[in-house]
Order: sequence, then structure tokens, then C-alpha cells
Amino acid sequence: MYIEMFIGLWVLWCWGVVLSKWNDLYERIVKVLKPRGDPIGFKLFKSEEEARKIGSFTKVNIALCQAIKLASSLRAIIIANSSNIDACVIGTYVLGFKELPQDLAKRWIEAFGYTEELFKKLIESIHALPLNSYRAAVFAPIDRFNRLGVEPDGVILIVNSLQAYLALIGYFDSTGHKPSSDFNGHAVCEIIATIMKNKSPWLTIPCGGARALAEVQDDELWLGMKVDQVERTIKRLEEVGLIYPPPIYQKLWTPPLEKHPLTHLIARKS
Repeated sequence: MYIEMFIGLWVLWCWGVVLSKWNDLYERIVKVLKPRGDPIGFKLFKSEEEARKIGSFTKVNIALCQAIKLASSLRAIIIANSSNIDACVIGTYVLGFKELPQDLAKRWIEAFGYTEELFKKLIESIHALPLNSYRAAVFAPIDRFNRLGVEPDGVILIVNSLQAYLALIGYFDSTGHKPSSDFNGHAVCEIIATIMKNKSPWLTIPCGGARALAEVQDDELWLGMKVDQVERTIKRLEEVGLIYPPPIYQKLWTPPLEKHPLTHLIARKS
């Protein structure tokens, strides 16, 4: 009886630690970086059955970039498979859920001025996971992983250039490792594959599809990291007192130039 009680208390304590971890990480990211939307996590599953344990698959067929943005902007939990995240075939290709349509090259050649050689280079340059290596995924704000009961494979931050700067110097200064950035302009969703392939931190500029479908803004960047990379980054920024916006605007402390025409109009003495 006492052993069973002890085991029960131990399980509750461990679960409480997990819940606290994701809430704490979420709050620290928001406090330090103030990203453009909620920091989101994603988890990939080998089978659809694994994903069903945490909830139902989303009913509407959307693009991968939309799933990421819905989680970040509206705090949605998106549970996806090959059927409901196939609105943009690049997304299901990146996730390894499906092959690209056989006529896709023909469409790009006829409608977008491509050649067969250029289209081949386009696809070869997109980072993607092996076909059928995963069959389902979940996207949600980091703190909502408390209720999901799984640990995210990676984190995506939607940021402006200054927020990205802070995150990347926080990472470099805590590890000595440079982040990566390598894109062809046509697949922001490849950020998922780069994280899974241990190429993160990964900074990318959103593609035209994401701007059309996911309401990406002109000054928006996407930064992908592993959970431990985010934790190191935030810890470093906390230690040196750097938060967004950082206190680096020296011109705010600079007196007006005496010879500037405006100074004559606002000064105490002429």
C-alpha cells in the first residue's frame, strides 16, 4: 500500500516538473525576446496512432506554413497527417508524408518560367525528411505541450530582425557555434526538416506561399531551434541582461547637434 502511494506521488511530482518546464520556458522566451507570436513547438510521430493519443486530426486541409502560423498567432493545436496538411505539396514533401505530384515540374515550367533543370535544382535544394520516416505531427504553443504530454522536437520563433539578432548572439555566446541560413526562397516550411536534421539554429526568410496563405508580414523572419538550444540562448541573454528591445540605442543619449537647423528652433538659447 505504501509503495503504491509512493509511486503515485512520484509520478505526480514528475508530471508537475514537466508541466512547469514548458510553462517556464514559454514565459522566459516571451519575457526576453517578445517574439511576434507565441513560441511554438512541434512533434513528429512515426505513426498516426501515436498522434491520435493526444487528440483528433485537424478537419481542414491546410498548408504546413498555415499550421505553424495558426499555432503561433491563434494558440491553436494542429494535429496533422498527410491528408490535412497537403494544401501546399511542398509541406508534405518536407515532412516526408508524401511524394511531390508527377506533373509539378510541368506546372512550374508552364506557369512560372522554369526549365526542367531549374526545377530539379529547386527540389534538390529544399531540405526534406525521408519519405515515410514520419506519418503525423502536432504544432502548438510551447506552453500547451503541458496538456499534450509529449516533448517537442523543436521550437520555431516568429521574429523581426532585431529579435533574431538577440536570439542568435545569445546562442553563439553560449556555445561558440554559428547558426545556419540556407534557403532558395520557395520553402519556409523546410525549417522543420533542418531542425530534425540537427542543422539548427536555422534562420530563414518566409516564402511567397507563406506570405499568401499564412499572412506573413514584410519584416518577419522564422528561427528554428532545438529545445536545449533555446534554453541555452535564453539563459545567456538573462545572464547578461539583454532583452528586447535591447539598451543599445546610444543616439537616444546624444544631445542635439548645435549646427543642425532644428536645434535653433528648440534650444533654450539662440
